[in-house]
Amino acid sequence: MRIHVNPASERLRSFTEHLPELFGTGGEVLHTGRNTIKAFEVGDIRVAVKRFRRPNLFQAFIYTFFRRSKARRSYEHAVRLRALGVDSPEPIAWSEYRRHGLLSDSYYISHYSDYTPLSQTTGHFPSAGTVPVLEAFSRFAVQLHEQGIEHRDFNHGNVLWRRDAATGAVRFQLIDINRMRFADRPLRPRVCMVNLRRLSCPAVAFLFILDRYAEARGWNVDDTLLQGTFFRLAFGRRKELRKRFRHRKR
Repeated sequence: MRIHVNPASERLRSFTEHLPELFGTGGEVLHTGRNTIKAFEVGDIRVAVKRFRRPNLFQAFIYTFFRRSKARRSYEHAVRLRALGVDSPEPIAWSEYRRHGLLSDSYYISHYSDYTPLSQTTGHFPSAGTVPVLEAFSRFAVQLHEQGIEHRDFNHGNVLWRRDAATGAVRFQLIDINRMRFADRPLRPRVCMVNLRRLSCPAVAFLFILDRYAEARGWNVDDTLLQGTFFRLAFGRRKELRKRFRHRKR
């Protein structure tokens, strides 16, 4: 067992140490799929816990000896993002458990966020209130890319937002952050377009985001729309082919 607790969340150490028992029997299920996410009330704190899918034998070997676990990377990336001024739910801890000497289960714990998933907004575009949110998101994406931040799961479901009651500004948080890349310079234009293609929102919302993104960066709008659309279509085609391949294997 390996556990790392944020010094600011030391009072949650006992909860973290007992996660294997607690996770199986308690908590509110927020998401199930490859990974499972649950919410827990720990005293007066609501936390979100993500249990990553158990790796296969090869993956377990890699994560044990050569690569940090997804849970640990999620924690460390949250710390780094927040240090760069990019919000992510405050990290609490990560923990790893081994079986026969190899990584088996891993957990990432953070404070629960009540922000709204961007996916709940893009589906209603361009209804009232959605245009300012997507305009703000386009500027947020520019901020990330100009800081050299590449979220490699940059889906609209992994971006949360909330409007600040005092200022009216739209604020964003990033989640599902175990796959990140931090460069020491702004991302190249092609990398930016490849990154944005992961936004699996309706086409009209995607094109609007591209338009505002190009405007914010001073890029040619027509060229940006053309490149962004090409990369999105190619990405969608690749996902479809992979899905068919997996289906045939079964």
